[in-house]
Amino acid sequence: MKVWGVRNFYSALEHLCEEGSEFSFGYFALVVVAALLATGGLLANSIPVIIGSMCIAPFLGPSRAVCVGGIYKKWKTVGRGLVKQLFGLLAIGSTLAFFVTISFLRLAPEITVTPTIIARTFPTLQSAYLASFIAVSSGVAASPALVASPRIVSEPWQQLLDVMIGAEIAVSLIPPAAVAGIGFAFNRPDIALQALGLLAINVFCLDIISMLVLYLRGVGLKPLRIEKKIRATTEKTINDAVKVDEISTEVILHSDKKADVLVRLQTLEGHNDAVQLLAKRISEEIEKETGISNSVKMIIIPVSIYAS
Repeated sequence: MKVWGVRNFYSALEHLCEEGSEFSFGYFALVVVAALLATGGLLANSIPVIIGSMCIAPFLGPSRAVCVGGIYKKWKTVGRGLVKQLFGLLAIGSTLAFFVTISFLRLAPEITVTPTIIARTFPTLQSAYLASFIAVSSGVAASPALVASPRIVSEPWQQLLDVMIGAEIAVSLIPPAAVAGIGFAFNRPDIALQALGLLAINVFCLDIISMLVLYLRGVGLKPLRIEKKIRATTEKTINDAVKVDEISTEVILHSDKKADVLVRLQTLEGHNDAVQLLAKRISEEIEKETGISNSVKMIIIPVSIYAS
């Protein structure tokens, strides 16, 4: 079930995982805009506006950090991703919704709790069951952002896939976060607490179910370690043999016993005999260090220095 035949797949996931745990100005800005839209849509009982808020809510990154970080046992990354999730949802989303609603109530006291607000609570046991089912389904749907079409993980189409799956994640996150703030603004702690409960269920199901689906799909720590070991062995072998200006190493795992390695090497010693024998030496070192049978291809770019 593992993902084979994709260049640097597991290392690329690690990079995306680390990237998703980092705070940025863009993240704060998108959460603010999404929270404002969600609050306005909920108060106006406008489903299109609520859907618009979901489309820009940037919660795929931190969800990826939690899910992939957990599989790769990168616990600091998991912690940062979870903090990023909750800070965006509660400290920004719920807080903004509270103050926006308070402002609207002063300007237009006739504003009331709308059906779209009630829909983000679970006043009955049946509602709780349905909310959990939707959260689990969203978690299953979110995981393909990483593995449904792995050949596009490092290509521009990945951004489109991220937007689609990110909207699926936001369905379960940004509206209940906004409803929590709205509930407190209306002095309805029952609505606020039910929305917070729904949010907690959604966050838990999205992260845990996505992690489970990814694990069953074959995303694991072992192939990541193999990719890293092959890359480290390749670069050490090259550095021991020649003076290098730049190395780029790409690893394609075909199984846990076979791999292809593509090396792009810029060196001042491009015509050195040792360079010409490097591919064979690298292949032997990889098999010695990892036990992986492999094929090594090298692109050697000679570097010349001209001085006047």
